[in-house]
Amino acid sequence: MALNLWRSYSKARNNVFSNGNNCSSLSALYKYFSRSFCDDKFSSPEFSNSTIFIENGYNVHELPVVVRRLKDLEDLNVNPSSTETQQGTSDPLSYHLIQEEFKQCTDLREVFSLITKCTKITPNIALGAIERIYDLEKDGNLNLTTDQNIHINFAKGAILEKLLKVVMKTEDTQTILNVLKTTSTIMEPHKYNFCDELFLRVLDNKLSLEQLCDFTMFLIKNKDHQKYSQTIDKLWVGFVDKEKEINGTNIVHIFKILPGLKVSKKTIISLLEQKLAELWCQIKVPAMQDILDVFLIEKFFSMQLYAVLGHWFYTNIHCLDDDELLAIVSKFTQLKYTDHQIEAAVEKFLKLKVSKIKSQVLIIGILNYCTQFKLRNKHILDTCGQYFLTNRKDISHSFLKSFIYPYGYLYAEPTNSEFWTLAEEVLLENCYKINVFDLSSVILSYIYCGHYPLKLVSKVFSAEYIAKINNNDVLKKLHLIDTALSLECRAYAGPLLAKDQWFKPVLQDTRIKNIVDKIIDNIVSVIGVSEKLSTAVVLPNFCSDETYLIDIMLYPGGPGNSTFNWKSQSIRNGSTAILIHLPDHYCSDNEQLLGPQVMKKRHLKILGMRVVSLKYSLLSQFYTSHDTPGLENYLKESIENSKT
Repeated sequence: MALNLWRSYSKARNNVFSNGNNCSSLSALYKYFSRSFCDDKFSSPEFSNSTIFIENGYNVHELPVVVRRLKDLEDLNVNPSSTETQQGTSDPLSYHLIQEEFKQCTDLREVFSLITKCTKITPNIALGAIERIYDLEKDGNLNLTTDQNIHINFAKGAILEKLLKVVMKTEDTQTILNVLKTTSTIMEPHKYNFCDELFLRVLDNKLSLEQLCDFTMFLIKNKDHQKYSQTIDKLWVGFVDKEKEINGTNIVHIFKILPGLKVSKKTIISLLEQKLAELWCQIKVPAMQDILDVFLIEKFFSMQLYAVLGHWFYTNIHCLDDDELLAIVSKFTQLKYTDHQIEAAVEKFLKLKVSKIKSQVLIIGILNYCTQFKLRNKHILDTCGQYFLTNRKDISHSFLKSFIYPYGYLYAEPTNSEFWTLAEEVLLENCYKINVFDLSSVILSYIYCGHYPLKLVSKVFSAEYIAKINNNDVLKKLHLIDTALSLECRAYAGPLLAKDQWFKPVLQDTRIKNIVDKIIDNIVSVIGVSEKLSTAVVLPNFCSDETYLIDIMLYPGGPGNSTFNWKSQSIRNGSTAILIHLPDHYCSDNEQLLGPQVMKKRHLKILGMRVVSLKYSLLSQFYTSHDTPGLENYLKESIENSKT
């Protein structure tokens, strides 16, 4: 069986030769290898199914293709360029005008009469007539006798057959696309044939890029039909052929088809990565929002593409209004991606338009963005904080946590010294309206930064309020608040809550446990025999929380925590608590600890212990590189610095 890959081969060869060493064209990066198979179920006299390997860099994809069979070897002499895209002549009469004309027909006789008056039945006229016939039958407006009905049905069948042939033979591809989009039951049995016709035109490169996207979307929406689902992933050839037609307007249509692709998805993504890097400056705001929506649907992650999006965002920040900024920032937050350009863009927007911002939800979206990515950007946080203070009387109680909690969590003290006091006044007014879980989180954010909202705490810890709480997570937070205030605040008359009778063990993070097991011998080597150590030590008589879990405890003597006297202040003063901080414990700068970790260190120091902070990332780096001297030197310096 002779297989004709002439057109694809010629295009690939011409692209490679014309580009030389320039790899700007996707086609120049592709190397084609075909593997054909003969299966009567999938074969036709003119075409055969096959697969093709595409190599793009280090990636090789196997994709389905349809190959035209040669009838004569002389066909190889055909100039490949002669088969390239030739757009058919468009029907001079507007399809919508034709539809309006046929809608004036009240029965089939008038439809047939209007057809006979046409000097030439164009595809659009044929399609308009077919749709009107369908509408009349659907609405039951025929009102014919039995004999008339027989004659009309006979004539209708003959006329419909002729009209369908006219539509099928049209050079105007848009007319055939209109057939696929119609809901007419008359057309439904014939849609498979029209689908085949369009697919052949894709192979002959006769569809525009927009038409190709429309055709693909139709197939995706009707993928429950096996015929359509089998065709979808064969259309990748058309998109690669149309690479040069992709622009800042139509690229979004290609992105929208990604969720419906399977085996050809990676190839189309490779194409889009290249084109987005070229065309990002031409893409408008609504189109970019649609592209981000596709990323969310696909759960797609590409550092290359995301960097382009960040650059686009910074460049176009002046074009965005409040709603657009909120939508894009929220999408980046959901995608779990940020970079310095996105952060700088948000900061730039606030500098330019802070006085014009009316949307509370926008400020909340920005604060959520800062919280998720642990961005301790002073200008952004100060601007959002000032907005809160200015509009605090108008802010809904359900939004208060979103406005206040980020400052404590990020250990970011607002520039306005009245922030915490004024915020507490608002919280007191709305105390009984706020969800208790949110309220306890807000109180903790105060404590992280060393502020104590005692009036608010007294309301929350009232017997009447506590009696209504039956959520264990909330009770755990309240016990942490009670313990923290008892340690830190002299004005606090606590502890006020009864001791937790359902003390649950605190589990050490697996990553920390593993690294401790790996470096324990190095720690022993550094401290010598003068001190003993224990791992994963939970301080007794405190609430069950990670705050009071010490990763490594160094004792001045004794066999470990079995004989350690926690009540002895002198013994505690001679002890060292080593904390291993994961990357999750830091702000985005990887230097400033988050509020919960700052509070943890503060509490251990209040208890009289020396506190050593070790970075998990550095420990892992020393260990994996087998740098034992560097590891022990890092441990020694950190322990010595805690004693000064």
